Amino acid sequence: MTVIQKTMIEKTMRATPIVRFGLFEVDLRSGELSKSGLKVKLQEKPFQMLAALLERPGEAVSKEELREKLWGPDTFVEFNSSLKMAANKLRTALGDSAEKPRFIETLARRGYRVIAPVEKNAAAGGAAASREDRVKLAVLPFYTVGGESGQEFFSEGLTEEITAQLGSLSPQRLGVVARVSAMRCNRTDKGIDQIGRELGVDYVLEGNVLHSDCRVRITGGLVQASDQTYLWTKSYEREISDVLALQRNVAESMAKEIQAVLLPRGVDPSYSLAAA
Repeated sequence: MTVIQKTMIEKTMRATPIVRFGLFEVDLRSGELSKSGLKVKLQEKPFQMLAALLERPGEAVSKEELREKLWGPDTFVEFNSSLKMAANKLRTALGDSAEKPRFIETLARRGYRVIAPVEKNAAAGGAAASREDRVKLAVLPFYTVGGESGQEFFSEGLTEEITAQLGSLSPQRLGVVARVSAMRCNRTDKGIDQIGRELGVDYVLEGNVLHSDCRVRITGGLVQASDQTYLWTKSYEREISDVLALQRNVAESMAKEIQAVLLPRGVDPSYSLAAA
């Protein structure tokens, strides 16, 4: 890194150490990107590109300017392909798309710009996110393995209970799609990424129920819609005696574990699983 690069970066860090946009928070001092409190892995050049674009949100930053900031005026590289690679890695980390950008827009033959609203000089881990900045989750209808007659009611009741428990965790930070809306994706061949786009959610909870005599096994999985990977999965095996109590017990356990994954800084102090 050249002296000029170092001076520019240090100047930016002193002026705006914490920057927020959407669900993301950028710590320019530590060089860290996080989403809803969870660290997002991002290499040095893509992070430097993000920092440069956040200096002037809404404005075009030319390729030449980015070349100077990322590699310095005295470094000679085939920077067009290198810059494109950095942009692709940045978009992957943000779950963004070049075709339908939400955060980083490509300006043909000119450069790039940030198109999302940006809050500079934000306090690290600051106030609760606005409704637009909430993590959004959809609970897909749990299905009965084998689909035996008379057992579907259990899966339907379980889905309702899980939706209710998750919706009560922290409405200011976690938005749960209404059950009726999520029902549109019941028994569909659509991918999780497509479901995420249609419902406007970041994460999807899916699951199934398997009955065996007087026992039941309930399996749930939390999937990140952008890359269709599991963040959490678990199975619960229970004896069937009191159906309502069983559904409530499993739903509370799932909500508590998903809370730890999506809301690592805790839930609203007024919420209590025991009192819900």
